[in-house]
Amino acid sequence: MILQSGTETVLAIPDMQCPFEHEDTVPFLKAVAKKVKPTKVVCIGDSLDCHAMSRWQVDPDGYSAREEYERGIRSMKRIYKLFPEAVEVISNHNERIAKRAFGAGIPQGFLKSYREIMQYPEGWRIERDVEIDGVMYEHGHSQGGVHAAYNLAIHNGQSTVIGHHHSHAGIHFIANRRKMIWGMNVGCLIDVEAYAFAYAREAKFKPTLGCGVVVKGVPYFIPMLLDSKKRWTGQLWLP
Repeated sequence: MILQSGTETVLAIPDMQCPFEHEDTVPFLKAVAKKVKPTKVVCIGDSLDCHAMSRWQVDPDGYSAREEYERGIRSMKRIYKLFPEAVEVISNHNERIAKRAFGAGIPQGFLKSYREIMQYPEGWRIERDVEIDGVMYEHGHSQGGVHAAYNLAIHNGQSTVIGHHHSHAGIHFIANRRKMIWGMNVGCLIDVEAYAFAYAREAKFKPTLGCGVVVKGVPYFIPMLLDSKKRWTGQLWLP
């Protein structure tokens, strides 16, 4: 049973859903990056929440669409500063803007490009998915359930990293007589108390905060350790 090795160290940034990200997101990711020294960075999607532009019920006491967008981009600029080069994969929350425009019958020619909306720096790009060292990175909204990462790895026939499913972070290995692959869910870095996540308040499975790292083909989930006030402790749990 051979586990495919690689040459890169990849930091997988999970769903942040700015401006509703956990307040310690940047220092946490900065500490992880300092520790593992990634050679590649993948933002697994849902970097913006776009709650005010959702087709679902919108909190009437929340931010306006403009204020939420401006706050979200301010948060993202902190991420851009920390990671000048990265690739982000397409995801359902970030697509809310285009879907609302499509539903309103607005042709694409009247719209800003994705790069303009996200105000990406030169070193960032957007892809449907991305493969690094034989590992597939995609958002994960094409597969539901607690075993989404596992099932997508089997479907893809290769090790796969996803986000999207906030409550089911972790790694599943799958092996046959010839090779071993794995699926990893990198959790999220959201503020679980934010009004944008009120829909999940009664859910039994709560969001799992952390991020993912793939070191030369080997996956690690790094949880964000919180204190009694739900702030990051400043400690990193690494093997």
